[in-house]
Amino acid sequence: MAGCQQKPLDPAGVWRGSIKNKSGEEVEFTLEVKREGDKLVGALVNGDDHTVSTSGSFEGNKLKLRYDFYDAELDATIDGDKLEGAFIRQWQKQSLKRELVATRGDSAAPVSSRNPGTDLTGEWVIVAGEAPKQTFWRAAFRQQGSEVSGTIIPVSGDWGQLVGKFENGELKLNRFDGINCRVFRATLTPQGRLEGIADFGLFDPPRKVAAERISEKNRESVASLPDPNSYTRMSNPSEPLRFSFPDLDGKDLSSTDDRFKNKVVAVSITGSWCPNCHEEAPFLQEMYDRYGAQGFQPVALAFEYTGETARDLEQVKIFAKRHNLKYPVLLAGSTEEGQIQQKLPQLINFGAYPTTIFIGRDGLVKRIHAGFEGRATGERFTRLKSELEELIKELLNQN
Repeated sequence: MAGCQQKPLDPAGVWRGSIKNKSGEEVEFTLEVKREGDKLVGALVNGDDHTVSTSGSFEGNKLKLRYDFYDAELDATIDGDKLEGAFIRQWQKQSLKRELVATRGDSAAPVSSRNPGTDLTGEWVIVAGEAPKQTFWRAAFRQQGSEVSGTIIPVSGDWGQLVGKFENGELKLNRFDGINCRVFRATLTPQGRLEGIADFGLFDPPRKVAAERISEKNRESVASLPDPNSYTRMSNPSEPLRFSFPDLDGKDLSSTDDRFKNKVVAVSITGSWCPNCHEEAPFLQEMYDRYGAQGFQPVALAFEYTGETARDLEQVKIFAKRHNLKYPVLLAGSTEEGQIQQKLPQLINFGAYPTTIFIGRDGLVKRIHAGFEGRATGERFTRLKSELEELIKELLNQN
């Protein structure tokens, strides 16, 4: 009698589990693995936001998913309905390894109809950290039953879509997208405040947070929110911004080159490792497609992680190809402390990737916008794109 044959393992399906960030916090995540013809892909799912791998393989019981645009890889072993391994990516000059474990789950978790008693939907202002190092952020939440989604919005942009639950007065939101491994956890007080922690998932300890709904009662806190349009400035506004860095072919491109003369220029300080930069780049390309013939010229100055020219250049090329960028992308330097000040000394209070510098036809800086509020911010995303497009049109009409 023939022996029973073991059913071959198949990685395809939905996996739900947790991944540990650097503080030891358990961050919930969802991974959807699919076969597309002879290709295997895996998407890190955060609500309706999917971060999809660029390649994948499954041999024996070993699953590997490559996310080239983040210089990252998921490496795991599958045993029946259990997946265990790590997500490894480059972070500055070191390799960052996060352990993960997951089990097979349903393709969609049912939305809870349970009434948690309070609806958190709306915009909130958050005080993060403790005096004298407090910072002010926005937050936007949407709630259905006990299910909550939303995002946190510092001046640098936003955290992307977070998902989680609000039950028994406790809110917990998670996001793991390959780069971010973040948790926002808070308790609703009798006064209607949210008090808890925000964990960035890297080497800083979790920050204490206190949040209040934006209303007429907290005008002072709202007024303390940083303005992205005045956060970073030029040391001397009467001087043109100067830069000179190599493009993807190694040819130096400078602010004084003919292609920028008498143009409206958007200089984006960016990085292939930055999720908000991946959201800004398609917008700038769209504006270039629409207004390039009228004199609009974007250029990206990429500051990458390692400082190794060949490796960083490869990541910038992947970034440009992923978004089909037709405007110049320059390798400006690394994210090492002091590089921005060294390479772009005219900027005061730089603190956000991306930061975009809008220059008029006369060669002078007209506005510097810190951060980029992406799709997760909903109406703010739509409004920001509209405002920046109006700025571009206004500058194009000026002599």
